[in-house]
Amino acid sequence: MKCLNTVALILGMTFFFGCKQDKAIPTKSNETYLVRPGDIIVVNGTSRSLILLDSNGNYKTVLYDLDNIAESIYDVALKKDTNEIIFTVNGSPRVGAVSLVNGAYRTLIADANLTGALKGLTQLQNGDILVSEISNIERFTTTGVRRTSVAGVTWPNTLGGTSTTAEQLFATADGGFIVCSSGSDNVKRYTQNAVIVGAAVVSGIAGTTDAFGCIELADGKIAMAFNGTTDTIRTVSAAMTGIATIYSDLAVLASPRTLTQALNGNILIVDSGYNQIVEITTTGTFVRTLGGSLIGTPNAVFSVPNY
Repeated sequence: MKCLNTVALILGMTFFFGCKQDKAIPTKSNETYLVRPGDIIVVNGTSRSLILLDSNGNYKTVLYDLDNIAESIYDVALKKDTNEIIFTVNGSPRVGAVSLVNGAYRTLIADANLTGALKGLTQLQNGDILVSEISNIERFTTTGVRRTSVAGVTWPNTLGGTSTTAEQLFATADGGFIVCSSGSDNVKRYTQNAVIVGAAVVSGIAGTTDAFGCIELADGKIAMAFNGTTDTIRTVSAAMTGIATIYSDLAVLASPRTLTQALNGNILIVDSGYNQIVEITTTGTFVRTLGGSLIGTPNAVFSVPNY
């Protein structure tokens, strides 16, 4: 756009009148993204929606909500190759995807074989997406095509025949994944072809029989949330040994669900009993609670990494 500048010298200063500067062409470095690294996404059970908070727990927007009261969202994860948040939907079982850039929604997976209750999901390092359907783990390509066999391994896979519910799945840096299950009080680690690594980890706490959350931390340790009589956050080594309790406070945790690691390195735990997010250090020091009145019966939490 061309413009005519009228230049006047007054008291030694130069002023420009009647000129509108051309708008810079957006580049990837200066585009305004809807979802920023460090933002927190919560599955809000009360409103059946994905709520976007900033890193301090302040409300930003609703990323996605369900109009059908017969539907619900269960878990959320990152689809790193397309910069999308993916999530499981029940009622009409499917996996949805929302762009981190502009919030655009699409149905990523709508497969006739998904007929049960969908729980956790994750994207493996090779791009494949795992979705838990109670005890069955379904496997799809990054474009949503169902896989029935990979490297001679049959999918869906029951991961050893357990009848428990796989609540959260988490892809590990070595290409495999972790599964934590309710009803069985255990967390297990697998290769990408469903071979178990190490031994199952159980809480060993009487009356605490649900493992709702499990993630791999940046230092390679595995953090877990056990839900029950004594709600407890624990860690083990990458080899699934050396279990250690790092946090347990019934005044703060009433019903811990999934975990995520924030950009500052701390652990965030969503609690569906107190309707809040609890932030602790990786050694178990309480930092703060987030969310407050903004969330109701939350089921999952996810801190957006750098992308």
